[in-house]
Amino acid sequence: MVELRLDPVRQGWVITGKRQPMSDSVDSDTRCAFCPGNESFTPQPIYQRLDSDGAWKVRVFHDRAPLFHVEGRTGSEAEGMFDRMNAVGAHEIVVETRQHGKTLAELSPDEIADVLETYRDRIIDLKRDRRFRYVSVIRRQRRGGPACEEHSHSQILATPLVPQLVERELRWSLYHYRRKQRCIFCDILRQETKSPTRVVEEDADYLSLCPYAGRFPYEVWVVPVAHNSSFEQDLAARPRLLSLAAFLKINLLRLQKVSYRLRLALHTEPNRASGALDPEGWQTIPDDFHWHLEIHPELDEDLQLIDGEGFYFNPISAEEAAAALRKIELEP
Repeated sequence: MVELRLDPVRQGWVITGKRQPMSDSVDSDTRCAFCPGNESFTPQPIYQRLDSDGAWKVRVFHDRAPLFHVEGRTGSEAEGMFDRMNAVGAHEIVVETRQHGKTLAELSPDEIADVLETYRDRIIDLKRDRRFRYVSVIRRQRRGGPACEEHSHSQILATPLVPQLVERELRWSLYHYRRKQRCIFCDILRQETKSPTRVVEEDADYLSLCPYAGRFPYEVWVVPVAHNSSFEQDLAARPRLLSLAAFLKINLLRLQKVSYRLRLALHTEPNRASGALDPEGWQTIPDDFHWHLEIHPELDEDLQLIDGEGFYFNPISAEEAAAALRKIELEP
């Protein structure tokens, strides 16, 4: 069974163990289980968005071999000097369109808004469970892989802990706020708009930029201009969803010109109702944190950690990357 183990030296949690297929999933080597008509190959839907004829537009179900299971308790316990807990949570698949082979960028703004609304609704629902401290949305876009990988989809993970990267963002956001009484992301936006060499796109609601110390070539962050720590609260209204959908589409189309292989992650506030390791720090999250999307293309020469010591090598500066992305011409 899958469980979580804490690395006592690096203080990071590792998922370990064999993933057990769910009883209501069926394998298919030749047919895409995400295409209409093949729904019997996937678990039963948890959530669906339907069109006017009652056909699904976006479909959500649990992963056939989930990393995290809804059933049970975290069961955090010591094993000598070590710590472990059960992998309690949720692992869901979001099929973003009925159309096989279309990327998220190739959908209409209205269709992208449906996907974003699905993320929002699932995050709200999963955060009702106080066992789950964080809900992640991640997607990896690949071309030329197995059939299901070519069908646009993303994953939602609800976990009993805050992922290490997000926790570091939260802690440094809090540190900045305690020193200056300002959100660090808002400060970044103010500086970048004054000297927009790293800005890729900007409108009244959102700004995209290549971060000053980006880890990956052509890494882009999409950040709301107005301060908000919560993706799901910020996008409560349909017009706000449509605004982000149109903005995200432009940025994804630009990045697809660099590589069809893309990674995207949503960073939003943790589930504050669940309790925390640092209750005092979490009280100011609505003021000190700022939700955002992080996207980067995967390149053949994707550069790794130097000697595995935690240094990222990115040969393309943020200024070069932003200038190159701005020059990409998109079809009207």
